[in-house]
Amino acid sequence: MLRRLAQDVFDLCYPGVCANCKAGCDPGAFLCRTCSDQLRALEQAAACDLCAKPIASDGAPCPFCEGKGEPHYDRIFRLGTFDEPLKNLIHQMKYHGRWGVAERLAERLLAQPKVAALVAGADVLVPVPLHPIRHFNRGYNQAAVVARVIARTSGKRVLRPISRIRHTEMQTHLHTKQKRFENLRRAFRLRDGRGVRGKRVLVIDDVMTTGATLQTIARTFRPAGLESLSALVIAVADPKHRNFQTV
Repeated sequence: MLRRLAQDVFDLCYPGVCANCKAGCDPGAFLCRTCSDQLRALEQAAACDLCAKPIASDGAPCPFCEGKGEPHYDRIFRLGTFDEPLKNLIHQMKYHGRWGVAERLAERLLAQPKVAALVAGADVLVPVPLHPIRHFNRGYNQAAVVARVIARTSGKRVLRPISRIRHTEMQTHLHTKQKRFENLRRAFRLRDGRGVRGKRVLVIDDVMTTGATLQTIARTFRPAGLESLSALVIAVADPKHRNFQTV
């Protein structure tokens, strides 16, 4: 009874605030009803299991990868497309120190049955690393926060066999696929491949746009001899900035 009374007092003194629009919401809630409904719509939208891009309906052909998927990856799943409110939540997670948002998005990602099945079939989780300078400035690696939440829930191991050895320009500042690939050239190094050799590896990242980061990670893994490679991302963005309205 005392615990319930203390919770009631806490809720009265600190009412719930939506993580996206800052409107009032139920105590302890992550989002208000409006933002929650918008995020749920993004989560429930059909997506290609091979490249994570939107499709007309579940099982429909993908006009973006045409059934080929992303090179080197068996599966790529996402929480939603890079639209509101997910876009703003990711910006808060990456640039405004709100690592708690990463935890809540990771929980919602793992709540998807396809994602849960993919995680269950993986041996290890590997978050995309940040360069030490960016990690220090940001205070944390948002991909590592997501991986930690998934590991805590699923019992999977998180490994860091790859390090980022070059402090590159932020990918969001580059608007062509070629420039993004060039920016990441020799940016990663396989530090120790023994823990992932012969394993089913699941790479964790925040946003996939051109796929340059995931492809560079895959090439870095090549000497390790993985059994399989898949990826989870919080959001997938249209590299042409047309909201996936054209191929």
